[in-house]
Amino acid sequence: MTKNKVLKNLTITGGIIILGLAVTALLFSFQHKMSHLLINMALQNISEVEELYAESLRSKFLSQQDLLKIQTSYFSDIDIKNSNEIKARAAGMNKIEGFKRIALVSSDGSAIDLKGKSLPSMKNKQYFSDTMRSKKWKIANGIELDSSLEPTLTITCPFTAKDGSPAMIAGITSYNILKNNFSTSVFSGQSYSYLIAENGNIILCNKDRKKVIYNVDFFDYVNKSSGMENPELQTLKRDIINQRSGNIMMNGVEHKKIFSYTPLGINGWYIIQVLPYSYIQNQLAKINTLVFVLIGAIAIVILLFWLVVYILSRKNFEITKDNEKLVMANSQAQTLIFEYDAVKRKVDFSGDSKLILGAHKKIVSAEFITSECFKRIHPEDQNILNLLKNTLENGKKNFSAEFRYKNFSNKYIWLKMTGSTIFDEAGKVRQFIGSITNVNSQVLYEQELKNIADKDKLSGLLNKAAMERNVKQYLSAEGKYRQSALIIVDLDNFKDVNDNLGHMTGDAAIKDAAKKISLIFSDRDFLGRFGGDEFCILMRFGTNITTEELLKILTVKASDLSSSLREDYSNGEEKVSVSASIGISIFPDNGSTYEELFEKADSALYEVKQHGKDGFKIFGI
Repeated sequence: MTKNKVLKNLTITGGIIILGLAVTALLFSFQHKMSHLLINMALQNISEVEELYAESLRSKFLSQQDLLKIQTSYFSDIDIKNSNEIKARAAGMNKIEGFKRIALVSSDGSAIDLKGKSLPSMKNKQYFSDTMRSKKWKIANGIELDSSLEPTLTITCPFTAKDGSPAMIAGITSYNILKNNFSTSVFSGQSYSYLIAENGNIILCNKDRKKVIYNVDFFDYVNKSSGMENPELQTLKRDIINQRSGNIMMNGVEHKKIFSYTPLGINGWYIIQVLPYSYIQNQLAKINTLVFVLIGAIAIVILLFWLVVYILSRKNFEITKDNEKLVMANSQAQTLIFEYDAVKRKVDFSGDSKLILGAHKKIVSAEFITSECFKRIHPEDQNILNLLKNTLENGKKNFSAEFRYKNFSNKYIWLKMTGSTIFDEAGKVRQFIGSITNVNSQVLYEQELKNIADKDKLSGLLNKAAMERNVKQYLSAEGKYRQSALIIVDLDNFKDVNDNLGHMTGDAAIKDAAKKISLIFSDRDFLGRFGGDEFCILMRFGTNITTEELLKILTVKASDLSSSLREDYSNGEEKVSVSASIGISIFPDNGSTYEELFEKADSALYEVKQHGKDGFKIFGI
């Protein structure tokens, strides 16, 4: 190899090395700048989420204030110092959601709740004097303990009493309701929030769901929790005084945290979101991995660079998803206030009308509601339209109903609508003011509890009360036009099983019998256990058949049931043989009510018992 060629190769190699080092240096520089950029982007997104969180909570407080304002119209024409008048007027009102107690407060501070009970005077309360002086709604600047020592927060709304004196209505919300309003989880559940007053007093904190934190100085609490003094808190104090938003980094014994804060816009309160710095670091680690891959693949550096930018724009640290989650949670939990003007035939919405309209609209015509919204009500719940029409046309004062509504994701959700009618001097409807609340989770939970309450715990069949209710409802509705049969089953010698073999074997025998009964009858039949060794079945026929066919089917079913329930039970030392006595009555031949059918089936069962047990009889056959 010539000297020139060696020199040339060295030059090329050196050039490649220098180029590689230069590109590597550029990539390291890029990585450093990207880290700063990403941190700034993360902080900006945290602030945006914080603003949304504040708007969500502010909206809930304003909704509660709107509900109180609506209620003042009910009490402006009565003596609010007369507990009997208050109690009588409140009896005709719908229950106001979101408040533990509501009280009417006179100008001297005396307070009476809607049950007519006198409450401690509010004369020395700051929110009382502020409300009376400003004639504006107020919120207590701290948590109070009620007579049952439960922490509460008071919201007030002024109005003019019958005698012309200033008065106010006070809504007392329990701490648990406030925590529920304050419990939206963001940033993958890694963050928690404080609601603090301007003087640093903690109103609410959802850091620990089992621990109640309130009326504690925020700055002292943070220093003690972090295990060290944090000078950065002085910046937060100054920003609160000047009503500014911002972010600060707080040091702790275990790890750093980001405190993002913004004014709530009510009472000088602040929302403070606390997020571990490790959350951002974990997000940055993903980006750093990509950058180091770029360093190892210099040949495609530009392609990978743009790929990283693309991934960043797509992922955005998943904070955008948290943003959407918060918006969705706020939308689901929001109460929509509306006012229907019967003269102008228009509906004015206050709140997020997207809940029912699919878009943010302030005012819509009554024709739009009837043509576009009413058709979204579930077919089985369309009867509420007649109830609403009856309320408006017949001068009824209050309306309340729950119904299923197809949202704009084409899914049915449960909504609750309550409202009150306002009449003109001629007695005609002038306005209808109400609210629409998403109660989907609550209704589904109550339905689940009802289903559990209807079941017998041992057998899994309907209990006696649920069985009687279902049979009576069926016979008085669609069942009145169809044939059916009531079957009573009594296990023979079951007492001997409990006495000689023990209750565990007895429980096993009940479960075994319930399983066999379930296998013999269809899903459309009602199957129940009345307690002890007694079972009841309502066999429902889809179409009416001849008496001969009906008796043939019942004979086959009863024979199968009698044969299946013959069983020997043993504990290893003793054996007890169990069989079944079965009595049957037919609807409508043997009776038109549940009581008549049960009496005839029980009579048939008694005859089987009298003739040696282990068999069946159809009443009258």
